[in-house]
Amino acid sequence: MDSGSKFLAVGSVVIIAVILQVVLIMAGHKDTPGHAAVEFSKAYFMLDRDMTQRLCSEVVENEQTDVVADYLQRTAAAAKAAGFEPSWKKMALSHIEVETRLVDDNTAEVHLTCHRRRSPNLVFGAVAKVFFLSDSHPVDEMLTVVKEDSQWKVCGRPFSLAGS
Repeated sequence: MDSGSKFLAVGSVVIIAVILQVVLIMAGHKDTPGHAAVEFSKAYFMLDRDMTQRLCSEVVENEQTDVVADYLQRTAAAAKAAGFEPSWKKMALSHIEVETRLVDDNTAEVHLTCHRRRSPNLVFGAVAKVFFLSDSHPVDEMLTVVKEDSQWKVCGRPFSLAGS
């Protein structure tokens, strides 16, 4: 076999692998009720303002106050009262399991179970996990997810977002 045909064979394999990878990545980004619930939950526990993007308009627009800003402010105040920076309240999720039940074409109920662990930054989270420095807390929540503008969004009162 000459070097030209070896190059052609290797090049063909690389091109097929790249195409397959792109197809698999695109297939993995399909918006589902479970994906929306997990994305919202991760943002919620990491105190990320982007959780607003996964909240339905009923929660975001019909409130007299900004529920996300209020939640972030309450969390920061609780951290400061305990003598910590607000980032100390950040939690990373692991062992995430979702069970989705479609109510109709535009509504679903997602049962989310996972564990949350304190993670104010990447280094702390990794070190705490390796050396068992922080406890894992179970999360068990039923989230209502609706389809708005062809995207699944979390509705109702997820976790303690609009709590006192």
